[in-house]
Amino acid sequence: MKIPCCSVCQTKYNEEERCPLLLQCGHGFCRECLSRMFSASLDTTLSCPRCRDVSVVGNSVNALKKNYAVLALIHSDGFSSGSDSEAEENDEEDNEFSEEFRRRCREHASSSGCGPRGGSGIELASHQEFKLLKKIGDGRRTGVEMWTGLVVGGAGVGRCRHRVVVKKVPIGEETDLVWVQSQLENLRRASMWCRNVCAFHGVTRVERSLCLVMDMCNGSLQTEMQRNEGRLTLEQILRYGADIARGVAELHAAGIVCMNLKPSNLLLDATGRAVVSDYGLSAILKKPACRKAQAECDSSRIHSCMDCTMLSPNYTAPEAWEPVKKSLNLFWDDAIGISVESDAWSFGCTLVEMCTGSIPWAGLSAEEIYRAVVKGRRQPPQYAGVVGVGIPRELWKMIGECLQFKASKRPTFNAMLAIFLRNLQEIPRSPPASPDNELTKYSGTNGMVSAPSSDLEVVQDNPNLLHQLVSEGKVNGVRELLAKAVSGNSGSSLHALLEAQNDDGQTALHLACRRGSAELVEAILEYKEANVDVLDKDGDPPLVFALAAGSPECVRALIKRYANVRSRLREGCGPSIAHVCAYHGQPDCMRELLLAGADPNAVDDEGESVLHRAVAKKYTDCAIVILENGGCRSMGHLNSKNMT
Repeated sequence: MKIPCCSVCQTKYNEEERCPLLLQCGHGFCRECLSRMFSASLDTTLSCPRCRDVSVVGNSVNALKKNYAVLALIHSDGFSSGSDSEAEENDEEDNEFSEEFRRRCREHASSSGCGPRGGSGIELASHQEFKLLKKIGDGRRTGVEMWTGLVVGGAGVGRCRHRVVVKKVPIGEETDLVWVQSQLENLRRASMWCRNVCAFHGVTRVERSLCLVMDMCNGSLQTEMQRNEGRLTLEQILRYGADIARGVAELHAAGIVCMNLKPSNLLLDATGRAVVSDYGLSAILKKPACRKAQAECDSSRIHSCMDCTMLSPNYTAPEAWEPVKKSLNLFWDDAIGISVESDAWSFGCTLVEMCTGSIPWAGLSAEEIYRAVVKGRRQPPQYAGVVGVGIPRELWKMIGECLQFKASKRPTFNAMLAIFLRNLQEIPRSPPASPDNELTKYSGTNGMVSAPSSDLEVVQDNPNLLHQLVSEGKVNGVRELLAKAVSGNSGSSLHALLEAQNDDGQTALHLACRRGSAELVEAILEYKEANVDVLDKDGDPPLVFALAAGSPECVRALIKRYANVRSRLREGCGPSIAHVCAYHGQPDCMRELLLAGADPNAVDDEGESVLHRAVAKKYTDCAIVILENGGCRSMGHLNSKNMT
């Protein structure tokens, strides 16, 4: 058998600069590679290239333990510097392996990343066999096939087997194969240090196809949403969002633009974490010839548009739809128009789907999406439904910033990671709740489910329990909880539930209106103790959230309980409720307000009328409703351009 090599540099170990050293996770590499990694580290730690575990090194890699098992093998007769064929001949001559030789084989396999502790580190160059096992999917538009595969390496007792996922990409005659393979190798080397990403092990050629070998995962966010009837809990949204933001932030630091963020490409590993896959491949595997390519450009390397990158139109940023002459990208010189900010748009669309269960721009063709995104500069219509799923206001605003037309206005993934982590701290550590469960049982500080002596005790100990049920849309749970609070012969428990506020000062009624659920609103308003005009920290009543959600049913339910439709925001000196409705362009909600007595001619503190607000936002239907209900006097505030 050959002397084992460092899996990073593929150089044989020795007792000097290539001395095998062990990280705290148990994986070993040569001193030269670890020294180079450590010199680039910002602190006194090192991230393992195989399992991404962080080891505390200190001031020098010389403080790490030597791998004496590998050093012993270097001087052993059982290993030689001969060829693979010579080693195979020796194996055939001696079929009776001694126990010592078996132990060395196992240690060799473990040190090269192929044993039980080898994790997902697979060096294709050191494995002898590669097999495609079963086809699991294909892209009709792209021609790319997905397979399960098997990578086999070693010999005799030390033989290792890895199950992997393979993306089989057809090779055209016009493909610059040398350039593509070099770019894929650069991608592998750049991403090998990143955490929360699906490990890309390299590429091998099979007939007229390139096989891209990646880790096998247990599912994706898309399958997780399908399992929960298209919905995710708040904890899942925040937890998966943090995983994805961390992974993309590290990929960006490594100079990689993902370009293809969507739920089907966000996988779940064995520990349940979300990992990013298919990163950077669209820029490398794009069509070598494109009808939109500029005549002065080398179409196989510089040009980039929707036709040649074959991105999904539902998640593609405005700047990625068509080629531009000047590159906006800081990292990929040959990905014209694509930048790290483009990933923020795709992530925003993905978060919209995670929050609402609806695919962005669902039901529209690629041409219709193009006109809406690039020409109309509009956000996905499904974004309006995000405010109705009970997510924190900070997260709702962040998603809106991701969907800004101007790329420079979108947040970085480091900033988004901070928002996810900040909001995760407010959620108790418990197993992810299924949206089908009606009553959520809170965990205690020790992780065990508490067993209160009575239902009233549950209400008193957890006044925010009603918020949790409303956020998850559990109508029956809300009714049951409020009924139990009333039956406790104590008005204080019902008051505690209805008056409890979250960090944004929002009551359960605010959240029900944000969700746009008339059933939840009516379940709460059955009780006279519910304050229909209660204000949150920003001075907004529940009616404002119902208007933002675009739910005339919720507006009608609030008006039935005598909600103040003539109130003004910001302590009475700001815009009226009708202005808020005009801003969101909801004609049905506007009709309910005006019929209930809202002033169609109200003017805000900047001198802008309700009609002017609707016309300025180009909401024609809403403007017609205002005119039909006595808004004629406000026409004097409009100039000729707005009237046109």
